[in-house]
Amino acid sequence: MPSDIDDTNDERIKVITGPENVTNFMLQSYPRAKEKIDNCYDLMGPGIISTDKRIMKAALEMVNRGIKIRLLTDITKENIHYCKDLMEVSYIRHIEGIKGNFGIIDEKEYVIHLISKESQAPNQIIYSNDIRSAEAQQFLFNTLWKSAIPIEDRIREIELGTNLEFLDTIRDPHEIESIYLDMVMSTTKELLILFPTVNGFYRLERKGLMSLLKDIAQRGVQIKILTPMDKSLKELSNDTDNVVEQIEINSMAAKQGINSTIIISDNKFSLVIELKDDNKYEFMEASGLAIYSNSTSSVWTHTTIFENLWAHSNIII
Repeated sequence: MPSDIDDTNDERIKVITGPENVTNFMLQSYPRAKEKIDNCYDLMGPGIISTDKRIMKAALEMVNRGIKIRLLTDITKENIHYCKDLMEVSYIRHIEGIKGNFGIIDEKEYVIHLISKESQAPNQIIYSNDIRSAEAQQFLFNTLWKSAIPIEDRIREIELGTNLEFLDTIRDPHEIESIYLDMVMSTTKELLILFPTVNGFYRLERKGLMSLLKDIAQRGVQIKILTPMDKSLKELSNDTDNVVEQIEINSMAAKQGINSTIIISDNKFSLVIELKDDNKYEFMEASGLAIYSNSTSSVWTHTTIFENLWAHSNIII
């Protein structure tokens, strides 16, 4: 074993320093794999692996003896050709902006490593054969793998300029609010908003909803709002209609079987925010989980709901 390896904790943890020592250590560990190796690298990782002939040869030998290799990484325009090379020896999925660098062998051993420069091996790795720690790393990898995008889809996105469809469940109310604001401010043509209750409207209005809508209306965005009404809201809608013609507010019955705020931007993105407690004063306290999507079917479904209700709504006069 190289002299610059520090052993602690009954040989369970080893610190290996120096690019060549790190590469040699990894090459020595591969033959111990019995079933699988899972790796997670940042965007520099694919270049480091695919340009090292020794590692590629070892990976191919593992595949030939039935070892399953999986790789999570950030696939970009700059490293996509490296990722294509790695498809010969591993299953690959994409997570944008991922920063982790670690590997797991058979859920029994793992390494955490630092990568300093593209196309160079890491300067230092920490190795452990503590099974509980390896299982924890494996749980993290499996969780990331489930939500990652297959490389074939990512290649189409990069090379053909297509947008991948997504449907995300958002539970953090701060993130829900951030997505809502981004959707409103990034709308270029049409914004549709449906509120299930009067309180739902007021919760967002207290956060400056109408001011935001007036700003984007000045850019030519057409805005339609459906909401149950009270006296104050009717007065607000009349005042808005008289000042900003791009904003239309129509009244709908409070009981429509809808318990969510629905926001649709440019017929491309939809955000459906569950109403958890309509008695709460603050948006974050009243809101449950949200579904954020650019899926054609999801956006179309919620647009259809909105348009059907709009057709049977009452224009405020």
